[in-house]
Amino acid sequence: MSDISQLRDQLRLQPVEADSLTFGEFLARLKDKPEMADTAAALMIRAIEKRGEVDIESVPKERQPYLRMLKKMRIDSWKAFDKVKGSQRTVARVMNNLRQAAANGYQLRLAFIFKGGPGSGKSFLVEAIKSTLEGEVIYSVADCPVHENPINLLNLILPKEEPDRQDALEKLARQLHLDESAHTGKPSLRDLLATAGEPCQKCWSKIMEGDNKDNPNLFDVEIKGLRLSSRKFGIATWNMQESLLSTLSHGSRGIVDMPELFSQSSPMAMGALSVLLDATNDRRIPSAANKMPAEAQFESQPGWLPLDAVLIGQTNDGAWERFIASQPDPNKFTRRMQILNVPYITSVTEEELAYRDFLAGMRDRPHFGPMALKLAALLSVISRMKKDHEVDIVTRARMYDGEQLIVEKKEKPAATAYGYYGAAGNSTAKKAEAEHWSVGEFWAEAGEDEGLNGLNMAVMLGIISQITELALKDKDRCVSELEMINFLRASLAQLAKTPGLTDKEKEIYKNCEEFLKGPKSFDDKAVGLIEAEYRRVLRRQLFEVAAPDFERRANELFSRYRAHAKAFSTGFAEVEEIVIQAGVRTLRKEKVDEAFLNDLDQWMALSGSTEKNDFRRSIDAEIGVILESRLKQNAEAGMDEEVDINWQTVPRLADGIAKKLNEETAKRLEVVLKSEIELNDEEKAQRRDALQRFDKLGYCRHCQKQALAYFRDYKLWNQS
Repeated sequence: MSDISQLRDQLRLQPVEADSLTFGEFLARLKDKPEMADTAAALMIRAIEKRGEVDIESVPKERQPYLRMLKKMRIDSWKAFDKVKGSQRTVARVMNNLRQAAANGYQLRLAFIFKGGPGSGKSFLVEAIKSTLEGEVIYSVADCPVHENPINLLNLILPKEEPDRQDALEKLARQLHLDESAHTGKPSLRDLLATAGEPCQKCWSKIMEGDNKDNPNLFDVEIKGLRLSSRKFGIATWNMQESLLSTLSHGSRGIVDMPELFSQSSPMAMGALSVLLDATNDRRIPSAANKMPAEAQFESQPGWLPLDAVLIGQTNDGAWERFIASQPDPNKFTRRMQILNVPYITSVTEEELAYRDFLAGMRDRPHFGPMALKLAALLSVISRMKKDHEVDIVTRARMYDGEQLIVEKKEKPAATAYGYYGAAGNSTAKKAEAEHWSVGEFWAEAGEDEGLNGLNMAVMLGIISQITELALKDKDRCVSELEMINFLRASLAQLAKTPGLTDKEKEIYKNCEEFLKGPKSFDDKAVGLIEAEYRRVLRRQLFEVAAPDFERRANELFSRYRAHAKAFSTGFAEVEEIVIQAGVRTLRKEKVDEAFLNDLDQWMALSGSTEKNDFRRSIDAEIGVILESRLKQNAEAGMDEEVDINWQTVPRLADGIAKKLNEETAKRLEVVLKSEIELNDEEKAQRRDALQRFDKLGYCRHCQKQALAYFRDYKLWNQS
């Protein structure tokens, strides 16, 4: 094939018209393709699901724990919304409401209102839906001004009154093989008609008063399969420069996006809201909508057009509250609108990826230390979370992000209301039998308003833009973790002085000042949460660099302690354990090593024979509870995934193992922290190997130098 031929194929577009048939042929096809009569809500669900779910194995490794956690909680990650980072829980609520609308639930007659702060992703969500609908095929009556669903035409021939309507419907359903007796999981004719509207007056006039007025026959009515397009029809945005009626007409059979619906500049006060209320509750608009000028849009007009569209308004708390407060009968509006809160991102990884997406669009950008953007993301996320809880806010943020942390409950609550997990959308009260916190319990206690306030994306991207510009002017062209923390302190302190801040905004900046608190001296351990997390991760990284065999040694200690503790607590004098001899795994018997048990008990701060014996006896039971809980989560999520039991599974034992190995590793770190002139040849080689491993974590020479100096100055090897 020539280059010109290939180019011609690459530039080929799909035609707007995808199919042409008669109404009779349309009805005959419904048996095998009932989706031809889909409502806009059903089409939207189908379009989103057709694009599938994100393949967890193909995304960056740092994102996989978060997506796996959501999957276990029955929250899908749809490809259609993957660019809207951190939106999965919000999308789950949107999908649940759309499914209820598609099933002829009350949501079919509601406008969806996405309510959230600036930069929360409201418009991104709607744009993702609009993008997904582009090119989707709908079937409509030819030349209908609102592209009405052909199924509506059946209301022209079916009697209005019962039982005549029922008899006629059953007869027609049998002829079309869409009767309920032959139901095979697909909708019956009764189901399809449940969401049908009254036929379009203009279509009626064309059929009854057109060329075939002496012999009108629905069978021969022309039906078109047409592709939705924002340029043509089915995908509309009300820019307030045209009438709401014409926008609703343009968006019929798809989506109507209404940004800033209740803002002070919105013309809703002029009366357009009454049109919107008819469009929701009655699913209709005045028949002159497609040609009515804006200044005359509220004049009485004869006749109506059916409207089948998903209506989505966007607003923020202030605009919504002002609008409702100004209404003499607020319930008139609230009962016809489904409010869906759109919170800010509450996953650190997703927030960081949003920053990286932003930076990827810049012409030039500096190197960021491996934790620099993550620390900024952590600050953003915890500023949006509720502070008061027995579990500290950073630990909860880590669990929100998919880290498999085992956090024991200080007090076991009598009952827990589990929040929205996905499919069903119903909250269920269950007895809290587990002794460890789950993410679901955190979400339930925080409530749906968590994430609605805090540092917004616009503020954070502004800060990142500023530090990027400064870094590009510097010779190192790098933003280290410490530079990011210091810049956040200065930037947010300046923003806190902005005139006209609300009480909530002042509280957010005050919290951020607390989170970003720095040390007063090299011995000061009382730093803010952000620097404390930097210390924790840096310490872990350097210990891993100095002791790359840490995980192997920790798991060996865990397995050995578990085996010897079980034998000791059951009165056996010997224990079978697997050891590595000449590179071969060998099973051997040896005496129970009570000295080994006592040593680890000491690292766990267990004192007295009773406390030691109780702990040793409880290990397998605690592992069993954790294993059962995780397997149950996997089963509920439909995931056939093995549960890994390792040294971190039992929190208290993990703490003791870490302390024991960390003290040994601290001695190795001395070599890394010294300059080469203080070392012999063997130590120099060890130091170079360790620093190469450190580089692989994403450190350049500039941020590596800062990290090592900070680690040494604050003696982080002595801090837990």
